[in-house]
Amino acid sequence: MDAFVIWIGSSWLHNWINLSPWAYPAMEIVHFTGLSILFGSLLLIDLRVAGFASFINMRDAMKFIPWAMFGFTLNLLSGTALFSWSPDTFVANVGFQWKMGLIFIAGLNALWFWFGEHTELVKLADGEQAAPAAKVIAIVSLILWLAVISVARFMAFL
Repeated sequence: MDAFVIWIGSSWLHNWINLSPWAYPAMEIVHFTGLSILFGSLLLIDLRVAGFASFINMRDAMKFIPWAMFGFTLNLLSGTALFSWSPDTFVANVGFQWKMGLIFIAGLNALWFWFGEHTELVKLADGEQAAPAAKVIAIVSLILWLAVISVARFMAFL
């Protein structure tokens, strides 16, 4: 981790984000947009899978997975740029540490969903309920992403 912090702290990205008056605010806008796309998509998918939005066709809900991946990609790229601003500060921040840990767990949960439940969900008929395991994954997903958003807000104060 130290090598990455040193490398990114001396990279062109670090220079750009620190020297350009608009780079950091622009990356924050991209980061917030990515989060909105990611969480909006996951909210629709997870509420349907958990059984709280049975009026949505499961196959239609699954069509939002690429949007969630797009939002996550925007967050990954913009988050890396924001991190490069002051990597030592972020690494030492307890809120950032929690955020990264929760994102890692959410990623494992997403892999469980994709490889364990996704193929069965797209086969469900209109109004048919997901398996209990899929419902657990969906609820855990919502809890984890709400926690990520919450601890991210604390980063400025820790």
